[in-house]
Amino acid sequence: MATGRDPMTPTGTALTAHVEVDRPGFTVSARLHVDAGQCLAILGRNGAGKSTVLGALAGLVPLARGRIRLGERLLDDRGAAPPVRVAPEHRRITMLEQKPRLFPHLSIADNLAYGPRSQGLSKAAARAIADEWLERIDLPGMGRRRPRSLSGGQQQRVAIARALAARPEVLLLDEPFAALDAAGAPLIRRMLADELARTGTTSVLVTHDLSDAWQWAGRCLVLDRGVAVEEGTPAQLAAAPRHPFTAALAGYSVVHGRWEDGGLVVGDDVLPGVADGPIADGRPAVGVVVPHAVTLSTASGALRTR
Repeated sequence: MATGRDPMTPTGTALTAHVEVDRPGFTVSARLHVDAGQCLAILGRNGAGKSTVLGALAGLVPLARGRIRLGERLLDDRGAAPPVRVAPEHRRITMLEQKPRLFPHLSIADNLAYGPRSQGLSKAAARAIADEWLERIDLPGMGRRRPRSLSGGQQQRVAIARALAARPEVLLLDEPFAALDAAGAPLIRRMLADELARTGTTSVLVTHDLSDAWQWAGRCLVLDRGVAVEEGTPAQLAAAPRHPFTAALAGYSVVHGRWEDGGLVVGDDVLPGVADGPIADGRPAVGVVVPHAVTLSTASGALRTR
């Protein structure tokens, strides 16, 4: 049966955004660009503003200032007169969260057909797309079931398929694996990575796990209290992290002290090192210790860095 469109056709579009959202105590301010079909990973501690950025891109969180452009379409512009703001349902941007959030009153097939139907496809065409996705996520013949009859991992597979069946131009991923058990998470990760590559969908991934960034993202953006403190490829962040959070993600040791005369003073010890930029003596500083650059002197028991 002809569906009127090919779900194999890449759907991604370039995304460019300057997001500023005022939050209690600080302002989330981030600039980002994601090429069509590519993935950007946003990393940071809890409360850093990662989900706020995704909410702004989806149109769920109003901008205080800034602009969001998807391909040639302007979705948000607070500086325009009058301001531009495209409603979330018209952005062709889909959010996938930690919980599947399937429609409990609809069958699995109807959940999968919801996006295509809302875009004007006939019932038959949308059902054909749903059936194809049921095959792709290894749940053939289960379209008549309700979400409550599926396991958590199966529900998340359906949620991923529902998001991609709508053929969004951008897929926003807000830690979609956090609620999965250790056995099911690798399968869901692999499935999502395969489907993003197959469909060519542009994506923005919020994660606490640098391994997720390695698997999907071409570039990473690190936020700290709403401010972008580091940006680069996963390899660059892993090889030479400049922020304590990034260093901890990459497996480096992080020590806090004060900078004094070319070294980091930690308690009664002085760790020699190289400053990443000018630091005035007496200022608080953070040292990133590379594991292979640490030796233990057996004569004195003192720890030193090379």
